[in-house]
Amino acid sequence: MKTSEYSRIIVLAQPKPLHNDFRDQRRSVYWIDRTPFAPGPNGTTQIVATERINELSKPRSLTANFKFNKMSAISPIKKSTLERNPAGRILYLSLPRRPLAKPDGNVFSSIPTGLPRQSTLDRIDMLSQPRIREDTFATDETRWGQPKPVSFDAMVCTPSSRLEDLSRPKKFHSEFKPERPVESEVPEHALTSMANQHLQKLARPRTRTMIIDDYDPYKVTSAAQHAKPTARTELLSVPFTRKQKQKSQLRN
Repeated sequence: MKTSEYSRIIVLAQPKPLHNDFRDQRRSVYWIDRTPFAPGPNGTTQIVATERINELSKPRSLTANFKFNKMSAISPIKKSTLERNPAGRILYLSLPRRPLAKPDGNVFSSIPTGLPRQSTLDRIDMLSQPRIREDTFATDETRWGQPKPVSFDAMVCTPSSRLEDLSRPKKFHSEFKPERPVESEVPEHALTSMANQHLQKLARPRTRTMIIDDYDPYKVTSAAQHAKPTARTELLSVPFTRKQKQKSQLRN
């Protein structure tokens, strides 16, 4: 190794110098950088303020032209203002603004007495009559469940063959079975049949006394230890070839 390269490595191996304003991290929340303030002779903490803080703490002085808030909203008007003649534009702007919308009129409008009486049409007379409540909520409406009466023309007319075909109800499928009633009869063979021992064992509810407290699910029985697996089971238990290679490489 050359001398220049060796000196360069020595320079790079030197630790980086700390900045002048560097402050080490506190080892704890209770780590203090300086002595805390202590109470003075009268029991209060004495803090020495700078000249700038003392200057800012002083109240702002009032200027010579300062005026306090007016005691009343009605202020006196100058004599020169009262004697001045305003221009036409100022007089126009001083007028109150008229409302754009018309005020609500009276619901009961009055008809002038001097207005001549005119004959109205039959249609206008019919529309001026109040609507009867029975017309609004008729009793023949189908949405309230009442049957709607059939007109006389519909009862007298003769339907076509196509309408008769459409009016016939749709037939059920040949294999259609209606819904069974809730209370169905139990067949005789079900009442007289005898359940075998296995069915009786499965039908019996499990009691708390049948639970074994010292049962170990990880314990292998002796029958399982002496059992011999089949060739298919041994083939399925062999791991993949790619996994075997990875294990062999790790061992080497």
